[in-house]
Amino acid sequence: MDTFTGRFGPREIALGITFGVLLGLLPKANLLFVVFAVFFFLSHANIVIGVSATLVISFFAPWFYPWADLIGREILVSARGQQIIGTLFCIPVVPWTMLDNTVVLGTFLLGIVLFLPVFLIAWIPLKIILPKKKEQPPQATPPQTMSSQTIPSQATSSQV
Repeated sequence: MDTFTGRFGPREIALGITFGVLLGLLPKANLLFVVFAVFFFLSHANIVIGVSATLVISFFAPWFYPWADLIGREILVSARGQQIIGTLFCIPVVPWTMLDNTVVLGTFLLGIVLFLPVFLIAWIPLKIILPKKKEQPPQATPPQTMSSQTIPSQATSSQV
């Protein structure tokens, strides 16, 4: 239950929003989405905020696909991009990432570039708005001594 209720600090909420933007931008049927989703669930991000942000951004993500297509196409048609993708695709798992798709590559790069700015844009206002937790020092209780404890076998007849 701590996963859903205990992570309400500014950093945790901002990290949830940031992962939500990244996951929302990515097309869902590839290994990149799964890898970043695993990182998201293993991080200290607020899960509810992150999943909510993913759903909201996923609704608007197709509007960003034309720009992501342009970014991905520019990378894939360049000689250096073809060399890097060709080398990566020799690794057996990489084809499942669908990095040869211009939209997937473009949204991946867009999400990576936006990761830190989105985090900072979310974190700074949350740090100001959310109340700081007051750490209460543990209250010291006086140690109990043996003389203050009543032992049942030593009870007097008036206590029985």
